[in-house]
Amino acid sequence: MKNNKFLSSIKTMPIAKNWRYWIIAPVVIIITALILVIALGATTGSYTDAVGIGIDFEGGTLVTVTIGQDAIDNYDHHVAQIKATIEKHGVKVGTPQLQKADNVNETAISFRYKNISTDDAEIAELNEAIRDELNNTLYAEIKDNVTYESIGATAAQDLLSKSAIALAVSLALILIYIIVRFTPASGLSAVIALVHDVVIMFALTIICRIQINQSFVAAVITIVAYSINNTIIIFDRCRENIKPLKGQKDIPYAEIGDQSVRENMRRSLFTTLTTFVTVAFLAIFGSSTIREFCIPIILGLVAGFYSSVLLATPIWAGLSKEFDKISAKRQNSSKVNYAKDEEDDEEQTVYRGEAIREYYGEEQVPAVQPKAEKAKAKPIHKYSKKNTTFKKK
Repeated sequence: MKNNKFLSSIKTMPIAKNWRYWIIAPVVIIITALILVIALGATTGSYTDAVGIGIDFEGGTLVTVTIGQDAIDNYDHHVAQIKATIEKHGVKVGTPQLQKADNVNETAISFRYKNISTDDAEIAELNEAIRDELNNTLYAEIKDNVTYESIGATAAQDLLSKSAIALAVSLALILIYIIVRFTPASGLSAVIALVHDVVIMFALTIICRIQINQSFVAAVITIVAYSINNTIIIFDRCRENIKPLKGQKDIPYAEIGDQSVRENMRRSLFTTLTTFVTVAFLAIFGSSTIREFCIPIILGLVAGFYSSVLLATPIWAGLSKEFDKISAKRQNSSKVNYAKDEEDDEEQTVYRGEAIREYYGEEQVPAVQPKAEKAKAKPIHKYSKKNTTFKKK
């Protein structure tokens, strides 16, 4: 009963009319993420660490020290001594992160620092020295509990550029498809909604302190493909509802958008919930690598549902009205130019008549001779060929 009441209340809720209220939540999320980045960046001195950029995109080394339950009980103590040991080698450690696992004995603390050299051999030598000191000095009683992962700056920049190109190409292809399949207003609205999903997903990832790496890029592309599906279905319903009103003036785009969202609300809600539950179980019971992929997808599912239902149709309604105004102005300007050309022809005819009268006088104006009719073309007679014989002389 509660579910039916919830759906019935949604079906009577105006969407396009309340667009100002729908943009409050995204604005609050973005501002919160910006404040968090500024505060952490000013505190730690590194804004990349505040954002949570992984070594995949920035380049550097990630050292992971597996401690177990004591990493949770004495977190500050372990962070202080590990950080001091690493920074003795001339590097600056970023914000540490506690990595919990299903098995308590696998609980670890990770530390990230930038590479101080571009030579791979020097970087490897430095990382080996740090690992040996941590193993032999601080955690000699725990064997092989220190691991590291390193990536160069060149490879990181190449990966970042390719990820940006992949995202830009996917958005461009989606825009072209929707413009061809629907209307330019639908294409622009869908791309704006997708940009909203990516930005909100990025902001929520910063707020939740999740590392931004290759898994995050894969999650973004997944959400772009998933979110556009809901938006296209709603736009398809808009196209069906607007067909009887084609050719009319002042088409109520807002009402059509609201009706289309209501007709697809049950489907959008249930498909999002089923996907959400599946990905949530993967995040809970999966490994840390899978969790880094699933949590951004969960955040993107929420952002995608929000934009498809509450933002896409108001944007579509507004852009459709603007496109109608532009086309109406073009039609009016063409009509005005055509009427002006006719008036110019009449003025030129009057001017020529007055000039002729002034030259010949009123009584000697030559009468306008009617155009001679075209002479009828003479029929072409076809002559039959006669057989002729030539006599030899």
